This record gives sequence, structure tokens and C-alpha cells, in this order.
Amino acid sequence: MKKLLCASTAALALVLASATLAPTVAADLSVAPIYKAIPAPVTTWTGSYIGVSGGGAWGSAVVHDNTTGADRTPRFDLSGGLIGVTSGFNIQNGNLLLGYEGDTSATSKKGTVFLFPPNSTFSNEVKERWLSTFRGRLGYTQDNWLFYATAGGALANVENSILSAAGSQISEKHWHWGWTAGGGVEVKLNRDWSAKVEYLYVGLQDKSYFNPAPSLAFPSNQGVRLDDHIVRVGVNYKLPWSVLDTFFKR
Repeated sequence: MKKLLCASTAALALVLASATLAPTVAADLSVAPIYKAIPAPVTTWTGSYIGVSGGGAWGSAVVHDNTTGADRTPRFDLSGGLIGVTSGFNIQNGNLLLGYEGDTSATSKKGTVFLFPPNSTFSNEVKERWLSTFRGRLGYTQDNWLFYATAGGALANVENSILSAAGSQISEKHWHWGWTAGGGVEVKLNRDWSAKVEYLYVGLQDKSYFNPAPSLAFPSNQGVRLDDHIVRVGVNYKLPWSVLDTFFKR
């Protein structure tokens, strides 16, 4: 009887131990879970950005008499460099992109010419000191590439100087409104950084200078008309937040 009781007790202990170990063994024998790779983020241009840009500018200018409309100088060339800051935002829908971009640049674009007779002893210098543009952008995206056209308004600070043969000089500075159009190519270097190259044409309004002249010894009441051709490169940084986020989250 005692042997039977001991055998029964041992059998019961074995059953309980097997029941306890079964989940552990089953877990050990289970198939390892399959983890799916995280997909790479889709390239998107949507968002706000800031950047820097620089390049070259060239163009032409002409000085004319505001009273008669006759030119006082031949059309002459201006050239120089520019460097500035850029900001803007993009909205991408499929392969199409709509955006806005503004920039302000310091420029060294200038040129000098002698006046027509009877003022041929005077030289005239036109210098563009600052240039800002504010433009819409319409683009087409392909992978990391963006091809875009751009157009909008422009504002330039221009200095006009007249120098006499004796070395005396008068100068005035005025702001010229205008328009701009062009295009460019931009490529994403990574998720946050992109680089671009673009061309812009800028046409600036006529502006009156020296009316009246500060000295009767100098020609007075003249108008200046000029334009720009700009080729520049830039680097943009996409901000981690966007002014558009508020609208998208509504």
C-alpha cells in the first residue's frame, strides 16, 4: 500500500511539473516573430525653409532727360556680384509644387559712362546697392529633383552719381520697383538640406534723380532706367516646423 501511495504521489508530481514547464517549452519552440523593415521616408518638399545664395549680376542702364525724353548717355553695361538670404515655403501635391520665395541681397553691380554733349565732361555712375525679390514658384518634382519657374516683384536700392572733370561729385539714392521672372533646378541633398541654381531677369522702373540738382554746376532732372540678369547658386535648410502646420492640423 505504501509503495502504491508513493508511486501515485510521484506520478502526480510529474504531471504537475510537466504542466508547469509546458508553456515555457512551447514558448521556446514557437516561431520567432517576423519584423517588417521601416519604409524609407517619402521625399517631400512641403514645408518652410531658409537659406543663403550668391552669384553674379549683369545688365544695362540708360540715363535720359526727364523734360525732353532724350537720352543723356548711351546704354551702358553694369556688372557685379551679390550675396543674400532667402526664405519661403512649398506645398507639394503629387509631382506638382506651389510655393513662395523671398530674398534680399547686397549687390556690387555698377557701371560708368560719359554723358553726351554738351555735358561730355561729366561722367555718370549707376550702382545697384540692394535687391529684394518676392516671387511665386511653380514646379515639377521627380524623386529628389525640383524643376521650377518663378515670377513676381522686385525692389532695388540704386545710387546715381555725377562726377565733373574737376573731381566734384553729387549723388542720390532711390528705391526702384520692378518685376522679375526666371527659373531654376533644386536637388535634395538629404531630408533637410537642398541646393539650387537659378536664373532671374529683373526689370526696374524709371526713377527721377537730381530734381532739382543740389548744385547748378551739374546736370539736373534726369531719369535712370536699368535691368538685371542674375545667375546664382544657393543652399536651403528645411525648418523642423512650418507656418503651414497650423492649417494642415485643423
